[in-house]
Amino acid sequence: MKLWMCISLAMGMSIGCMPKRGETPLRPFTKKVLPNGLTVFVKEVHTVPLVAVFLWARTGSANEPDSLCGISHFLEHMFFKGTKLHPKGEMDRIVKRLGGYNNAFTGIEYTGYYIVVPSEHFSTAFGLLYDAMTGSVFPPEEIELERKVIEEEIRRRDDSPTGKLHQMFLENLFKGTPYARPVLGTSETLARIKREHFLEYLRDYYVPNNVVAVVVGDVETRKVLDEVRSCTQGWRPDPEVTKRLSEINFVPGTEPRTCEVERDVNQTYWILGFPAPGIGEPDEYPLELAATVLGSGRSSRLWRRLVEREGLVTTVSAWYWPLRYAGAFGVEAHFPPENRGKVEEAVWEEIRRLKEEPVGEEELEKAKTMLLADFAYDNESCADIAETLGYYAVVSSVDHALDYPEKVRKVTAEQVREAVRRHLREDAYTLCVLEPKSP
Repeated sequence: MKLWMCISLAMGMSIGCMPKRGETPLRPFTKKVLPNGLTVFVKEVHTVPLVAVFLWARTGSANEPDSLCGISHFLEHMFFKGTKLHPKGEMDRIVKRLGGYNNAFTGIEYTGYYIVVPSEHFSTAFGLLYDAMTGSVFPPEEIELERKVIEEEIRRRDDSPTGKLHQMFLENLFKGTPYARPVLGTSETLARIKREHFLEYLRDYYVPNNVVAVVVGDVETRKVLDEVRSCTQGWRPDPEVTKRLSEINFVPGTEPRTCEVERDVNQTYWILGFPAPGIGEPDEYPLELAATVLGSGRSSRLWRRLVEREGLVTTVSAWYWPLRYAGAFGVEAHFPPENRGKVEEAVWEEIRRLKEEPVGEEELEKAKTMLLADFAYDNESCADIAETLGYYAVVSSVDHALDYPEKVRKVTAEQVREAVRRHLREDAYTLCVLEPKSP
């Protein structure tokens, strides 16, 4: 379910935590838009005395200028480097002293910051996040220190075969669009980012009508809303912010794209991918089920064939990753280089099989059970629920998350077959390969 955090799928799920028909762990909750435009979600969960506090900004690598690619992620690092009220390190010390933890993350279409603490400390947690989001001072010496940290992240990404492969895939599939930008940026763009760029970026995107606050835990909704309203009443909106958000017109390619690179690796790393629809499109749920049947877990078609029966690959998976304006469907495998021809032939055969034969009722129900159990596991804790609500609120609509279980249940075998026919085309794929260097 949570492919926005990493391009992977669970290896198999039990039916034990599957929500009952019509139920979702996300309900009930309260949504309130404050006068300054800040959207606040509050969900009471009284099973444990904890609260998860998230602030999500509707901006990520897709909103960056090419010359400053990576600034969203860089700013995320600077979020913890001090404000006028709290110098560097004080936020971390306070949160740890309260018995909690804090962190942040950046994606293509969002940036998120969070603190999880015992629920009696909600006010302190929210105040710390709000102060950092509106009052970071960006000390020059800290900028240089974090620049080195991110340079090392970029080196690790490029040294990682899977990290490099995924970036190659996105750059080729979404070529010419903001979705092709690397979230971490590049060494060249990183070197250009100065303090004034952070201040401008904060002013352009970190405004209340472009931010979502999510509070989930052992709290009272009315008290949370009163506290958030009081804390943020001086935060001024910007009616022009929506004009600065990228609206991506992605036109899928009409011919195969191939990218092959030799590296110091011992096996071949391989992705065969296809342009796909984004969140909320009719084929979203059929494609999720197609990916589950094809390559999610050890009982999937590709695993049973390529790993267990034919022994051609060390690992194989299939995934569907929807973004706001487009998506990607991929099959990923790692294998000895001499097996490449047989692997590609087998993968195409299994894709054609999905196009030609409707998935059997038992196999389809099993795939649905896996997705619904995955959804339940992804929303077990307060932080999990806050993450789901915030992500969908920022990227699409919370309604898409609320409808997820019922929409999955309603998918038919014929809808899966038609979606595969429409999107997994043999004349419009993207193939990216990392191969061992030739002798």
